[in-house]
Amino acid sequence: MQLREAADALGVHYQTAYGWVRQGVLPARKVGRGYEVAQEDVARLAASRARGSEPSRQIRVRDWSGIAGRFFAALSDGAETRARAELSRLAGAVSLLDLCEQVIVPALRRIGEEWLAGQLSIAHEHRASAICERLIALHASQPSGRPRGVAVVATPPGERHSLPALMAAACLREDHWLVHHLAADLPVAEVLALSADARADLIVMSTSTTAAANRARRDFEAARPADWAGMAGMVAPPRLLIGVPGQTLRDLVLLARGSTGNDIQTTPRRTEQ
Repeated sequence: MQLREAADALGVHYQTAYGWVRQGVLPARKVGRGYEVAQEDVARLAASRARGSEPSRQIRVRDWSGIAGRFFAALSDGAETRARAELSRLAGAVSLLDLCEQVIVPALRRIGEEWLAGQLSIAHEHRASAICERLIALHASQPSGRPRGVAVVATPPGERHSLPALMAAACLREDHWLVHHLAADLPVAEVLALSADARADLIVMSTSTTAAANRARRDFEAARPADWAGMAGMVAPPRLLIGVPGQTLRDLVLLARGSTGNDIQTTPRRTEQ
């Protein structure tokens, strides 16, 4: 729905609803000169206000690049306490999605660039990734309220880059999905079996190359049972989103909210190392 319609539904002035969008309280997507919001987000905010809890204000960060730069320096030095402090200053005031996209991903991209340039070793890169994994786990949470659905997040066989899948799982949880995170390098048949047991609505597979994404899609199409409805009483097969370099975690969250369907689909998503 349009933001003006959402404001009417919430019983507030348009500028109030717009302020909630700017603060990150009400998720919205820019369309032309206006904003579109999901009905379920409006309903969730209305329910929160009905319980007497007004939306908490969130800060606007003006120097993301500076924060990412300090975080990168901490990762390069292996200074986990310093890296934790950079994120802790923002935790609770910005979304985990923003922490990942604006701080962690840019810092890890620079780590990768310096490794390629021979300025950092593979051990330095692995240490930085391990620090990020622990910090993401520290700040990840499952919000209260009705879940959007059940998601399974993993990587296909041979894909050992686990951090992008972890970020995907954490950001989906923040967006009210119940997530089963299976980590890296898992046989497709095992992912499908657990997805059936969990009655998953969505499967997200993180891959680091387009070739790996195409191979994963072929493997899923070959391994997918002909009768999903007969498995664990599932009405429809889960959608499949396959992450490849090119888009963002925010795109993944928006795509995950898309309408359900019966066909496997491949959707690009950035996987930063």
